[in-house]
Amino acid sequence: MKYSDCRARRVPIFVVLCVAAISLGGCFEGPKGDKGDPGPAGPPGPQGEQGKTGPAGLAGKDGKDGIQGPAGPSSAVYAKSLDSNACGSVGCTSECGTGEIVASVTCLSNQGATLQPSIHSGGIWTASCPTPSTGMVLLCSKK
Repeated sequence: MKYSDCRARRVPIFVVLCVAAISLGGCFEGPKGDKGDPGPAGPPGPQGEQGKTGPAGLAGKDGKDGIQGPAGPSSAVYAKSLDSNACGSVGCTSECGTGEIVASVTCLSNQGATLQPSIHSGGIWTASCPTPSTGMVLLCSKK
């Protein structure tokens, strides 16, 4: 009796395991196939309402130039340059305005020579470049 009792318990367990195995057999995926072609495009959606018109912008220029603004402050330093037309057989000479001094002088020459300027102070500051200068650059500054 003990033998039949044990066997009777194993049959229902075996049946449950078989049912579980068959049920789970369809749960696993098989190999994937090739990707299909895309489907046709859907119809366009409905068009929304048009937005409100924005405020008007500022009017553009009418093509005329505006009035000239006030003159800016003058510079404390300015340059004067003389070319060969302003230089003679004795060299070049130029001067600064009243109330100004000579800040720097450079003598120019076609021969590549370094020419030393002479600076004269008096009522008006004057700078001179000797011959064979072909031009000069003079920087004047306010006192």
